[in-house]
Amino acid sequence: MPEPLKKKGLDGQSYTRPPEIEAWITRLEDFDVSDRLTQFEILTKRSRDYVPSEVLIYFLRRSWASGARSEFDAIFRALALRVERSLLFTISDARMAGALAIREDISGRFFECIAKDCTGRAGLLDFFEIRFDKAFAAIRTSALRQIGPSAANTVPIGTDDGDGLEISDEVEHAASDFLSGDPSKLDDPAFRLELTAAIDTLPSDQKRVMELLRQGFQIDSKDNNVMTIARILQCDERTVRNRRDRACKVLKAVLQQEDVL
Repeated sequence: MPEPLKKKGLDGQSYTRPPEIEAWITRLEDFDVSDRLTQFEILTKRSRDYVPSEVLIYFLRRSWASGARSEFDAIFRALALRVERSLLFTISDARMAGALAIREDISGRFFECIAKDCTGRAGLLDFFEIRFDKAFAAIRTSALRQIGPSAANTVPIGTDDGDGLEISDEVEHAASDFLSGDPSKLDDPAFRLELTAAIDTLPSDQKRVMELLRQGFQIDSKDNNVMTIARILQCDERTVRNRRDRACKVLKAVLQQEDVL
């Protein structure tokens, strides 16, 4: 029997999955893992064997909770492919300038939701188990609304704790490489805003790494129970560190130039 959802609506009632989603979950619980994963790879919605994305979210969360990391990774890849195909259709290179970066930003936001859910944000993905397309559309719409001159992002470079002004250890360590021996600059709110603006100019792959560092995620871990940047971005830790290092090099040049001006 599928596990109940934890999140509650404004009426105080717990979220419930549509009957057809519950039926899919109940049916697939009796499958061998390999057979279930094979069916998750079907991408054509017209196929009678196509599994709704709501169901993939359920099994993704369950596999993480049970420590089935290889199953989690396989489902994550299947979801990532679905997201990529959806975004290629809705935000095509032919119709929108900078479409690739926009797609990466939107998919990155979705992957961050998964990462936060894995690290204990109970109920964060519950609505994705009810109406996946609607939940994902909300992420896409939010990102698209921030495009343009009015989209200046001045979120402080810190963690999600308190007022958001706390610098994560990883970002502080990375930032020290380009502060010319003056790490006290991180205590200056004006400098933090300059740092935020500079990060916004980075290529999307480097920007995503710095954003995840800001949220306190570590690059890699030998503990499979820890959600890391390498796992979120589906790449090895060396690639993540290379992106971080390239980002720091660019940030150093940008911020030193601003100091001169």
